[in-house]
Amino acid sequence: MYKCNVASIGFIIMCLVRGFAISAGEDVFTVTNVGYLVLSSTLGIIVGDVLWLEALRLLGAKHVIVIDSLKPFAAAILGRLGLDEILKAPAWGGMVLTVIGVGVVAWEEQRTTPMQENGSNETNIAQTVEAKHRIGFSNDGEDIVHPDTAVELSDENIGNTEEHSSCNSKQQLSTEATNIDSNIMERKQYRRGYLCAIVNVLADSLGSLLTKKHGVGMTTWSINLIRFGFAGVVMISISVIMRFRQQNSKSNESIIEPKGEIECGDTAIQNETPKNAAANEQTPPQWFELPSTLTRMGWLQITAGVGLVTFLCPTLSNYALFQITLGLAVALGSIGPLYGLFFDWPFKGRR
Repeated sequence: MYKCNVASIGFIIMCLVRGFAISAGEDVFTVTNVGYLVLSSTLGIIVGDVLWLEALRLLGAKHVIVIDSLKPFAAAILGRLGLDEILKAPAWGGMVLTVIGVGVVAWEEQRTTPMQENGSNETNIAQTVEAKHRIGFSNDGEDIVHPDTAVELSDENIGNTEEHSSCNSKQQLSTEATNIDSNIMERKQYRRGYLCAIVNVLADSLGSLLTKKHGVGMTTWSINLIRFGFAGVVMISISVIMRFRQQNSKSNESIIEPKGEIECGDTAIQNETPKNAAANEQTPPQWFELPSTLTRMGWLQITAGVGLVTFLCPTLSNYALFQITLGLAVALGSIGPLYGLFFDWPFKGRR
């Protein structure tokens, strides 16, 4: 929401300075062209970004990058079908090499954390086995007696041991059932994540196709103003509606919630109203809210990022879109992780 609207202000300024159309006498802002650019905004910015973020949450970066690598090929196929663009063999080879390079860099970036986690898990397993031997259990689950810990077993100790074994069996069955449910949920989560990632690739590619087909004669500033301006208006509307619903929900809760003291046994507990509870506990902002805890420097950094990512990047990308084929434009626009290698050392201290 913040990105789209701040970038739209910049696009309005540039349109007033540089013009809305490439040729002054050409009527390019027809209902059809503008309507398809609005559809392109809906598919590529609103729907596409939401699905991409959802896939990232469900799958993680590695799997999403693998699916994203299909985007240049999907764009090339759509360009052939919708724009009669033909790619020669060297162009297809360059796209393949680009996708492989991006995939290798991104996969290597995400590979270190799982390896560290596996190492810590192996250490925990070794410590658990050692502890079992120390307290008198072998790997097969049979009792063993070490000379240092041998004690005389009484009837009470034997009863406690049997009860402990029964509790362990019940706990093991409960753990196995929980693991089965967890595996089922994980498979559903992966299916949903892959579906979101694939639909995002198709929506983003189709959005680029519509932009190139119906943005002819417009400046890159006016194309971006229509696309990001529409997305910004939609996001502001959603935010206002959700805030209004949230306020109504809080008002209803404050009416229903009883006030005063609640008897709990022999102790009287002062019931806290929702307003006071919210004041005592600082909750993170909802998905439709802007963060309220950012400092001025934080907002300046975010605004600088918006200027680079949401203002300059789409400006150059749309210009390139009308100069080269759709597949190559999308492929070259996806090599961001390769540029990231040059910023690892000055910003993250990694070489």
